[in-house]
Amino acid sequence: MDVVRGHLQTYDWGQVDGLDRWTPATGGPQAELWFGTHPNGPSIPRDGGELTVTMPILTKILAAARPLSIQIHPPADFARVQFEAQQSDPAVPDLLPDPYAKAEILIAIEPFTILEGLRDPAAAAHILSPLGPVLAPAVDALRHDDFDAAIRSVLDIPRSGVGGPARGLPGAMAAAGLPTLDSEVIGEVLDVYPDDPGVFVAAMLNARTLRPGQGVYVEPGTVHAYVRGRGVEVMTASDNVLRLGLTSKTVAVDAALGALSVVGQPHHCDPEESDGVRTYAPVGAPFRVDMLEDTSFTAGTGDARTVVCLEGSVNAGNEVLAPGDAILLDRHGPDVNLQVRGRAVVARAAS
Repeated sequence: MDVVRGHLQTYDWGQVDGLDRWTPATGGPQAELWFGTHPNGPSIPRDGGELTVTMPILTKILAAARPLSIQIHPPADFARVQFEAQQSDPAVPDLLPDPYAKAEILIAIEPFTILEGLRDPAAAAHILSPLGPVLAPAVDALRHDDFDAAIRSVLDIPRSGVGGPARGLPGAMAAAGLPTLDSEVIGEVLDVYPDDPGVFVAAMLNARTLRPGQGVYVEPGTVHAYVRGRGVEVMTASDNVLRLGLTSKTVAVDAALGALSVVGQPHHCDPEESDGVRTYAPVGAPFRVDMLEDTSFTAGTGDARTVVCLEGSVNAGNEVLAPGDAILLDRHGPDVNLQVRGRAVVARAAS
């Protein structure tokens, strides 16, 4: 059992000191706090020693101030083949840091706005059709249910040709009868990425705001983008991301579309609740999550488990966790009895 502090990631989309409830203030963006052993950001043992476990899951606290990149997490076969090709051939782009599928669940701590899954193609075509001839090939592709061709078409638009048509997106969404949230979100995207052709891909996605306590499970292959808010994220221990815009990082169109599931849609998770425990167990997910509030709970042996204190304190045997402290246990670790005075999250890998 390792008692750790989170590893802070200072990506530019993070809220300024947005995670200072759980880690010291820095005066700059604080995007993600990682609890796990992934080599891109292993947790820090609280006593200054060395990590003794290897975790198959990764738990994060997120604080997004503005839209993240449009993302697809590759499924297992795609990740393995791409990673092996990178390792064996220097000419293959180095797109993935590990050979694993990445599935994740996001649970809102505060209202969290996201873009999730592809719209109905006819609805997407209706949004783009008034925006001028530069969007005509994408509209035609959407009318033939061909998202692959539509996305390729809009991402081929030069940055110099994006601004004029893109400024019409909020009005086109309103004219199409979409909820106000859709226009608001695309307006936020435009504020940050006014000349990025990825804004047209964003317009092909559904907007939603998760209420505190609501979750969304994102299977590999599902296109999505997080917009703003704070939440807890649990995922398989992979950092594989393929991007389709709204980023200064690599946009790998062929790879991302190769990993895309056009029928993949996020699964919304309203938890089962009992005696201060809210349980999120999406069908087919390689993990389950329990959110605890002012309760007792046993994190039983047999699975790898991560316990993170979110608020107040957690007594775990002889250890006391403060906000931002966590326990990492591998599948051979003992039962751990928790006394939660506040809030905590327990993530466990599926057996």
